[in-house]
Amino acid sequence: MKAELFEPLKFRPFRSLFSAQLFSDLGNWLDFIALQVIVAYHWGLDETAIAAVIITLGLPWIVFGPLASVIVDRLPKKQLMIICLFLRIMFIGGMFLAPNLYILLIFVFLKATASAIYDPARQSMIRFTVPENYLPQAVTLSQLSGNSMKIIGPALGGGLIFLFGTKSPFLFEAAGFLIAILFLLTLPNRDEKEYIAENKKRDDEHYWKELLEGIKHISHTPLLKSSVILSSVAFFIIFLYDGLFVFIAQNLGFTKGNFGLLISAVGLGSVAGSLLIGFWTNWRRKPIHIMSGSFLVSGALIIFMALGSMEIIQLPRSAWVIGAFFLGFMGSGESVPYGYILQTETPKQLMGRVSAASTSLQTLSMLIAPALGSLLAKWIGISFVLLGAGGATCLLGTFILIFIVGKFTALNDIHEKRFQA
Repeated sequence: MKAELFEPLKFRPFRSLFSAQLFSDLGNWLDFIALQVIVAYHWGLDETAIAAVIITLGLPWIVFGPLASVIVDRLPKKQLMIICLFLRIMFIGGMFLAPNLYILLIFVFLKATASAIYDPARQSMIRFTVPENYLPQAVTLSQLSGNSMKIIGPALGGGLIFLFGTKSPFLFEAAGFLIAILFLLTLPNRDEKEYIAENKKRDDEHYWKELLEGIKHISHTPLLKSSVILSSVAFFIIFLYDGLFVFIAQNLGFTKGNFGLLISAVGLGSVAGSLLIGFWTNWRRKPIHIMSGSFLVSGALIIFMALGSMEIIQLPRSAWVIGAFFLGFMGSGESVPYGYILQTETPKQLMGRVSAASTSLQTLSMLIAPALGSLLAKWIGISFVLLGAGGATCLLGTFILIFIVGKFTALNDIHEKRFQA
């Protein structure tokens, strides 16, 4: 019988891990609005200060995530995650008390560093909490948590600011991390003992050699390598225009008052897509096919919006909201299969290093792309940047689909046989 989406929650270890993730993901996004409000409104600083905050949030995932991944793979994940959550609570206290931008950036950097260590440990633990045949649903639930909190976190943060003041989200964020710790305390660690013992045998190996093993595993595993590259390129294309989205919305007829509808529609679409993929698990047999098909449809939607921004196509705002919903919906067709491939194509003892290496590459793409998108917007115009991003997304999907006929079909067949075994 086919497992339902929420079936992994019947396993107590995964239930504890997932509950902790909900509050951890909420904390990752709860202060997103608060940081911008403090910098722009409370201190009256300009766009450069906002950019500094965003860059500071991303740098630890590129630098410290991969470097700490060897330690992540050697240590008990439960204890490591609890320590990281305690550190994040302390650093949130520093953000709450920060008197100026420079002090704030220090604590933002430290909190992001703790998050960059926490996430590979969490990724590693998923495989220890559910049987292999429940991995698609477990990965989908994990993605669903992240996608949902991208909507709930900023919205809740804005509401807390309105009700309790500018810095109030930090207090609720700290409380959320404390609740996550309580859930992690109920997480059994007996399934990890054999794994930890195996990693301790590797302590005499050189640190850098172990660090490179994660990168080597990605490069020597064709299906995983393909999904990491696809995901990183997709992130790069998305973030070319992501920072320009507010101006695109203006061209489509959205005002400051209803711009939030467009962003919420993208988020709701991603949640709906994650739910559908969770209930329909046949995609796991050919995950690259699903990713490529999602790129094709997403690219077409982006091109459609670009034409609307140029006023070549004119539609009511409700139609653009629906288009944004399906853009987020198709985004789940990339993120969930990618998470599944990452889990099933990586040995447990390498999960921390592989997860950190892939996340580092994706984050690097996300940090470089906005600057390039801004330069291109000044050179050729915002609408043409969006048009180019949509065309590039379609080309990416088409290129991979051509290769699917041969090489990737064989890779997916191998992947399915290994999963069934």
